[in-house]
Amino acid sequence: MVQSWITILFVVFGCFMVLGAPVAGWVTQHSPLRQVPLVVGLMAALAATLLFMLAKATYILVIARCLQGISAGVVYTTVLALLVESVERDEVGSWIGFALSGVNLGVLVAPVLAGVIYQKAGYYAVFSICLAIIAIDLIAAVLLIDKRRARQWSSDSQKAGNGSKHGNGNPTAPNVEESRNGRTTAHHNTQHDEVSPLLGNGFSKAKVPAKRWFPTTRALLASPQIMAALYSTFVHSTLHTSFDAVLPRFVQRTFHWDTSGAGLIFLTLTVPSLMTPLFGILSDRYGRRLVALLGFTLAVPNLALLGIVKNADLVRKVLLCVFLVLIGMGINLFLTSLVSDMSFAVERLEADNPELSENSGAFTEAYALVDVTFGAGTVIGPLISGLLYEKTTWAITYGVLAAFCFSGSLPV
Repeated sequence: MVQSWITILFVVFGCFMVLGAPVAGWVTQHSPLRQVPLVVGLMAALAATLLFMLAKATYILVIARCLQGISAGVVYTTVLALLVESVERDEVGSWIGFALSGVNLGVLVAPVLAGVIYQKAGYYAVFSICLAIIAIDLIAAVLLIDKRRARQWSSDSQKAGNGSKHGNGNPTAPNVEESRNGRTTAHHNTQHDEVSPLLGNGFSKAKVPAKRWFPTTRALLASPQIMAALYSTFVHSTLHTSFDAVLPRFVQRTFHWDTSGAGLIFLTLTVPSLMTPLFGILSDRYGRRLVALLGFTLAVPNLALLGIVKNADLVRKVLLCVFLVLIGMGINLFLTSLVSDMSFAVERLEADNPELSENSGAFTEAYALVDVTFGAGTVIGPLISGLLYEKTTWAITYGVLAAFCFSGSLPV
């Protein structure tokens, strides 16, 4: 019964993350201040933590999990969009790796720290620390000055300086306007021939998607690079949550480990994820496609080899740990490289379609799509792996997941 409720809470979280991410993308795109969606997301996390702390019934836990899913969709979308806009393009991979390692560090440290605090100070002390961390994050979000607002201040000061220097301005000078990413475009007076559009190619391009529903999303989903990154995110999330659902049951049934041992086995998956900044640097230096394929090469065979772990002898226990470490390295290699590659694909799309760059819409919607696929994997992973493990065997379960992981390498 406990395991069933754990699966239900995973599924609820994933569903509401899928629902929250697109809304977060739209709000972030149209909000004049990035703090607004970020603060709302953190406030949802604060409310969810309070509900978990005070819950006396299972339906309260479900409500809290709903709020957590919405919060995750909003915060991940906003923060990743802010990150990509704020760093140099040749450093995107390493910074995304650094951000992902922060998430993974929390996953690694939180259970151990919570266990110690719970034993020493009790139930409410654990949640009090969680609330304090969220409060600190809220203060940081309020004090944040995003690049959009900084650019606006810079533009206002330049206009004031130019007005005082040139008076009414120079009518013969080219019309200079600054685009979203800080690049400057000069529009010179040119004569149009009979073949060229009257208002210029840029304007005519902008009118076509404006007549469609969700033009930016449609453009993003038409990009093979972006679809490869989204599918790799789905594969990573599905595999990660399948371990959450199945691995504790397997080690308890096969090795007769208690809950502490079942929790500690996840260190083999989580510790390699702390290397994601290094994986990002490797992808920036040696190519994202090469690093992604290396990740799939590590993950696929080791997922299949998990099937040979059937007995409780020491050799099988060591092999399980080795396989899980290599799988952890593999799935984080391909996730870091392909998600960072997506930012370059979005930048190329914006260069070809300038209308997509309004209000940083393309980047925001791209990372909203990442959160949608992550949430979908959170739903699918526990359901499919749990069903396979109960109806078939451990070997068949991870044979199927190995084949599924291999499918993620095909678009690369």
